[in-house]
Amino acid sequence: MSKKISLKKKFNKLLLSVNAGIESFFNEIKNLTSSKKKFKDNLRNIDKKILIFLGSALILILSYFSIPSFYNQDLIKEKLTKQISNKYNLEVKFKSPLEYGFLPKPHFYTKDTTIIYNNRNLAETEITNIYININNFLSLENLEINDIYFKKTEFNINKDNYNFFKKILNHNKSSNYINFKNSKLFFKDQNEEVIFLANIKNLDILNNDELNQELNTYLEIFNVPLKLKIINNLLEKNYFINIDSHKLRANIENYLDYSEDKITGLLNFKIINKLKKIIYTINKNSLDFETEDKKFSGRIDFKPFYFTSDIKFYQLDVTKIFKNDSLFFELLNAEILNNQSLNAVVNIQFEKIKNFNYLKDIVFKTYFEEGNILIKNSSLNWKDSVLINLNDIQLIREDNNINFVGTIKLDFIDVDSFYRQYQIKRSNRKRIKNVNFDFFLDLTENQIQFDNLKIDGLSNKITDDYLNNFNSRKLNIFNKVIFKNSIKEFFGNI
Repeated sequence: MSKKISLKKKFNKLLLSVNAGIESFFNEIKNLTSSKKKFKDNLRNIDKKILIFLGSALILILSYFSIPSFYNQDLIKEKLTKQISNKYNLEVKFKSPLEYGFLPKPHFYTKDTTIIYNNRNLAETEITNIYININNFLSLENLEINDIYFKKTEFNINKDNYNFFKKILNHNKSSNYINFKNSKLFFKDQNEEVIFLANIKNLDILNNDELNQELNTYLEIFNVPLKLKIINNLLEKNYFINIDSHKLRANIENYLDYSEDKITGLLNFKIINKLKKIIYTINKNSLDFETEDKKFSGRIDFKPFYFTSDIKFYQLDVTKIFKNDSLFFELLNAEILNNQSLNAVVNIQFEKIKNFNYLKDIVFKTYFEEGNILIKNSSLNWKDSVLINLNDIQLIREDNNINFVGTIKLDFIDVDSFYRQYQIKRSNRKRIKNVNFDFFLDLTENQIQFDNLKIDGLSNKITDDYLNNFNSRKLNIFNKVIFKNSIKEFFGNI
């Protein structure tokens, strides 16, 4: 009996313990639920405070950055105009009201800005963006310009204001820069006629990391894309200039020392993977230059502009020059050599012509006169037997065709040697001294036509009939066999 009572007591204790545990578990859940609710309420209160703080901060920031929009229009124009003049040596006139924006960074912008140089309107800009320093907007007096962007600017440059960019470059000593984008430059003569047009894709003027003044630009002149970099070292008084043209396969590096009155320089001229070093000296009214190997020299007179040069080569490769992708054709297609204002004389000498074994002592005197390209007083020596004189030969470019028109005179020094070389029949070997004729050479079709033939100063019906027949056949005389047979045929008909 006592055992049953003892077992019942133990069961009651276990039951009370389980009940207490269950009650404790549900009390913990109740407490946890209550504390979580309090946490959410506290978190919601904190979020509201953060939101209010961030909103207030944003309103303050936006209000701060919006202060310049409330500046007086006339005062801000005066302030910016004065700063641009002092900081960049650039005089501008704003024709339209200044607008304000703070994205992507604070700036003023306007339309129709005039750039003035030497008291004359130098350029007109469609859009101008002036970026300002964000340090102090509370006072107009403390407002400071950072960078300036000019978009779609049209420059009118002539001999009186061509140094505009140089003066800006030399004046700018800050880390800020001026940028011209999508602009055009018209270079005009004294009669306001356009000499050439340059399309400026992008132009930056700034101080680089070495605190040297730097100008970088990508532009097109005569449809030739160019990259130009100019670095001015004020401390050592020298310039580094680099011009690169992928289209012309040319790269020019120029090192110029202006520490003395007489400017000296070294020009590294790389074209089609061939490097030439040119030493030059600039005096008051002229520039003299010469290569290290003495094979290229010349002079440029500035007032009036005139270019003369002497160039010596070992060999002329005619096939390379007249290839469609040659540098010669690139220059012609770019119309650089046909410039109306280019006045120059270039004397070019070759010791020989490739694949023409008997030609030597080749001299071409090329004149560039008001858009025309002429060859005068030039000569070739054939085996010391015939002197070939070229006179009044003009290069004509029409519809992508290259033609030469002019006069050739053959002076026979040893006519017998000439006859033997071309195997002229003895019965056809006339004792002649010279032959004159006009010609028209079509390089595109490799064809030539002759006219006005004279032998020893005289013409006759037989030679005229022969020329008419020869021209009608339109032969390719660049073929060696055709050329040789044509010579035999000619001497058989005179």
